[in-house]
Amino acid sequence: MQPADQIVTSIDDARQALIDLCLSLGNLPDYSGEERRVGEAVVDWLQAAGIEAWLQFMSEESVNAVGLIRGTGNRDGGGRSLILNAHMDTQGARPRGGDRSERDLRGAWLDGDQLFGRGVANDKGQLAAELIAMRAIATSGVRIKEDLFVAGTGQETWAPPAQAEQFASWSGVGPSASQIREGYGARWLVEQGVVADYALVSEVSDFKVTVAQAGYLRLRIAVPGNLPYTPGLRRGEDPADTPNPYERAARVVLALEEWARRYEKEGRQEFWGGSLVPKAQVLEMRPAGLPWTEVSDSCHIFFDVRLMPGMKPAPIRHAVRAAVAAAGIAADVTAYDYKRGFPSNEAEPLIDALRTAHEAVVGSSLEHASTLDMSMWRDSNAFNEGGIPAVGYGPPVRDTGGPRGAAGVQRPVAVDDLIKTAKVFALTALDVCGIES
Repeated sequence: MQPADQIVTSIDDARQALIDLCLSLGNLPDYSGEERRVGEAVVDWLQAAGIEAWLQFMSEESVNAVGLIRGTGNRDGGGRSLILNAHMDTQGARPRGGDRSERDLRGAWLDGDQLFGRGVANDKGQLAAELIAMRAIATSGVRIKEDLFVAGTGQETWAPPAQAEQFASWSGVGPSASQIREGYGARWLVEQGVVADYALVSEVSDFKVTVAQAGYLRLRIAVPGNLPYTPGLRRGEDPADTPNPYERAARVVLALEEWARRYEKEGRQEFWGGSLVPKAQVLEMRPAGLPWTEVSDSCHIFFDVRLMPGMKPAPIRHAVRAAVAAAGIAADVTAYDYKRGFPSNEAEPLIDALRTAHEAVVGSSLEHASTLDMSMWRDSNAFNEGGIPAVGYGPPVRDTGGPRGAAGVQRPVAVDDLIKTAKVFALTALDVCGIES
């Protein structure tokens, strides 16, 4: 039996192990910045499989988990190093409603042939598939020419600490949607020396390859005002004359929505890998401090603007500032979070290997991912920024109804699709890293 065939067979035989791993990881806490228990479980699993593994600490409770199959270093006739990456954290705050709500939204369970759980689809199911692929290669006896890493990264979504602390200090709750940052763990991974020739980042993508990702610019729009005693409120004839900061902010929101509609149409990009569409929306509105101070009751609007690769932040901030000014409301527009988007340049050898593996396992031509999948942030941006050509690939999710991305809508992943994903990862890794004769 050829090495590739042996490894594929061992992945088929690992079906129950894959299910168990998804449920084990999926039922561990996965809030951004609190990934340590997931990371420890990943490292323990890798070490039990005889694979070198360790934790990278970003804080006491926030980690990346790294595994490594060392290559022989023989690049004669091919062989390039590869990182298989998936993130361990899952976006979202703690749900109301206690343990039942926590399980329904954040837990993991098997129903028939489908794995449910927000953290399974995003992104621990894909991480489990990568781990199964790594173990199949490690236990096959095959020697690869170049290093193969697997990385479970933390803080793929996160909050700027200063903003989180400021908000928590008076609200009594944790970070809110307006404070989410993305990609810190993958950046930390690379900066701490986990580098390779290529990176394959796994997120759900309908078995299609993602060859670009958008960046983002997040803006805080401070609308000044004061909440007077209601019987004494004097609005004036002009909407801008009201002292109420929330009424003033409502006018700003309408102006932002109008700007976002134009931005989406005018900013669309067509390129060799498909289409990218930039979108923008208001993430949140809230008081700038304790309300009813009768001194200053400003309202903050948090505005999320997605950036196409190559876009610069300053012109976008200027355009948003002009849109706010056109509404006739005085407000300060301040950027508080920015990351660039990147295309997958110089990744052709990885894409070729992925194409061959996909066609062998899935049985269809490898297509480019949807506009939606490329118009969002994913960790491939962190690798491409760091000079490691990266593409994305992953299984589909089953549609159970409701808007994609909605917090309470579950998107199950079929076990068969995760098995296929693991096979594609393994075959791609063998092709990229090379097999020592």
